[in-house]
Amino acid sequence: MILTKLKLENFKKYNSFEISFDLGLIGIIGKNGSGKSTIFEAILFALYGELRNKGDKEVVRNANATSKDIVSVELDFEIGESIYKIIREFRGKTLSANAKLYKNEELITTGAKEVTTTISNLTKMSKDAFMHTLFASQKELTSLSNSKPEDRKKMIRKLLGLEKIDFVEKELIEKSRELKREIDAFKEVLLSSEDITIKKENIVEQTSQKEEFLKEIDKQSLVLEELNKKASTIKQELEQLTKTKEQKQSLKARCELLTNTINSHQKAQEKLQTELNTLYTKQEELKGLQTIKQEYITLHETLKEQDKLKEYSLRKDGLLLEQKELREQYTKAKDSIKVLEFETKEHLELVEKEKELDKSIEKYKQLLTNKELDEKRVIQEIAGEEKLIADIKKKIENITTLGRESNCPTCTRPLLDEYDSVIFSLEQIVTNTQNTKIDTAKEQLANIKDEKEKLEEQQKAYIKEHFEISKKINLIENKKRDLLALKEHFEKVTQKGVKNKEELSKLEIYSYDKNLHEELLLKQKELKTKYEYILSLETMLKRVDTIKEELQTSINNQDKYNLELLQKDLEYKAIDYDEVKHQEKSKEFDEVQKQKDSLISLINDLKVKIATIQGQIKTIQESLSNNETQLKKVQTKKDDLNDYEKIKINLAEFKTKLNSKVAPRISDIASTMFAQITKGKYQHIEVSNEFDFYIYDEGKRYPIERFSGGEIDLANLVLRIAISKTLSELSGANSVEFLAFDEVFGSQDDTRRMEILEAFHTIKEQYRQIFLISHEMEIKEMFERVVEV
Repeated sequence: MILTKLKLENFKKYNSFEISFDLGLIGIIGKNGSGKSTIFEAILFALYGELRNKGDKEVVRNANATSKDIVSVELDFEIGESIYKIIREFRGKTLSANAKLYKNEELITTGAKEVTTTISNLTKMSKDAFMHTLFASQKELTSLSNSKPEDRKKMIRKLLGLEKIDFVEKELIEKSRELKREIDAFKEVLLSSEDITIKKENIVEQTSQKEEFLKEIDKQSLVLEELNKKASTIKQELEQLTKTKEQKQSLKARCELLTNTINSHQKAQEKLQTELNTLYTKQEELKGLQTIKQEYITLHETLKEQDKLKEYSLRKDGLLLEQKELREQYTKAKDSIKVLEFETKEHLELVEKEKELDKSIEKYKQLLTNKELDEKRVIQEIAGEEKLIADIKKKIENITTLGRESNCPTCTRPLLDEYDSVIFSLEQIVTNTQNTKIDTAKEQLANIKDEKEKLEEQQKAYIKEHFEISKKINLIENKKRDLLALKEHFEKVTQKGVKNKEELSKLEIYSYDKNLHEELLLKQKELKTKYEYILSLETMLKRVDTIKEELQTSINNQDKYNLELLQKDLEYKAIDYDEVKHQEKSKEFDEVQKQKDSLISLINDLKVKIATIQGQIKTIQESLSNNETQLKKVQTKKDDLNDYEKIKINLAEFKTKLNSKVAPRISDIASTMFAQITKGKYQHIEVSNEFDFYIYDEGKRYPIERFSGGEIDLANLVLRIAISKTLSELSGANSVEFLAFDEVFGSQDDTRRMEILEAFHTIKEQYRQIFLISHEMEIKEMFERVVEV
């Protein structure tokens, strides 16, 4: 894999950025915080859809971008003769991910997860393997030799992926222990061979006893069948006797009911005839009272007319009284309207004056707002200049503290001649700012405050005048509302008076005589008792026809019931029923039922015993079956335990072979590069199976800590490159042809930096691209290609 181009949109600190990568030794140079490491974060994100730290998704969007802006990373690279392009994007507030992968300008994969899977297959490396193999930092290089042996071993094992094997091995040990505990637990519940034999013999014995009980049930069932036949015959005879008895009892009950019904009808006929004779007498009496009825009806109609005349008279008296009150209200309302009209005549003039004052107050309010803004602006200018002076004084104090012979804290160069000129320049800035800008601003601020006070006084005068006029307007408006309500009342009084006058003229035609009305009421009271008695007679006589019909119906029904009684009595006497025979058959049936119940109870007892035996047999069989199942489970767990033991042995052999292969391979690669870089001074670097590092000097082996800092840095570099190359060989990812190192120069002096750069130039034939990230601007001339950020 060779990287060719990277394009960023709104990614972290880059708004828009594009860079092309050439072959050879490439320097990514820039100050701290300029975004050098972000370039390789973007490369990692493009390939695997993840940042170096997974929790950084919320800060991936540029701070100046909005939620609508797309975060985009495009990476072009080559593998073999094919050209690939990856485009990954984040969209929306939730930063929804999407990705596309092109091969020779043809879209081959879409979707964030799908593109990551395809890249892993192309490079034959996961994200972690990619990071461990192709990227290295100063911290990682120094850790190779400076760490304690155990920490160095853990670090290299993590790079090589051996930690995962350790985890699997630990899990296998724990699983084996768990299986052994489970196998031991099963031994407590399994049956012994003696228990199994006893249980099988018990099944045979119980089965034999069950067969004997079944034979006894068959024998008793035959006897029960004969009794059932006998009981059935007796039952049929009993049913016939019972039916005959019920039939005779039913006819007897019907005859008694008919006799009672006939007697009841006879009494009812006598009662109806007596009532009918009484009504005939009342009918004759009613004929003599008809004149009184007519007189009462005529008098009632006359009283209705008198009630209407009385109502009209009362209405006329009420209207006359109401007219008198309306005339008084009319006069009072008319006078009040004249007074209110006079008091509200200046309303329009005051409203116009209030509007003019509103405009004046608003005008002064705007002027005051402008002055307040000017005042805030000047105060902010003074505060800004004062802060600038404080910052400059702080810088002067810092530079003075450092002294003329010190190094610059930013670029590390000596201050020397620049010391006096920087101090003088900063002091001049303080003096000019103090004497000119701040004094002028303070004078301007005083003038603004004076103008503001004058405007506030004038505004208060207008507000006071506006308040007095508003009070007058409110008072007049209240009176206008009273005037409007009074006019409405005046109009209603006028209309009501006219309406009452018209109604009085209509009532003048009616005359009411109170004495005549009272005489008629007294006469009605005298006739009312007789009239109500006449009405009761008429109501009573309406039942004459109904009683005649009821009397005739009762006579007809009595004749019908007499005929039915004669027929039922003959049927009752014709039925032949023997009560003694019925009782004997009942006793015989009860005796047979007792014999049956005794046999059924015996058979049921035998069935219960059989069911008990069957339950016992089933329990024993389930116990034996469960024992077989548990034996199979134990055997399965034993088989699993054997498999785990085999896997543990194979893993141990694999780790031994891997260590024996990896350490010598790292030694070979590192030795070749180290000898080449040191120009033959050191022939060999040894990496032990415990990942301790040794350098051979004149044929003798020495620990790496014996040598100088520059030699250790070079040794660390070739060891890290050797580890990367070994990891590539183990993963089969030989198609990746670049390396990247972040700030590997550390705090070395110029000589050591040159040695490291020469070392990279020496090994660049083995990698088509080598990226070095550094903030050291002085070394950029040593690179074939330089990218400044």
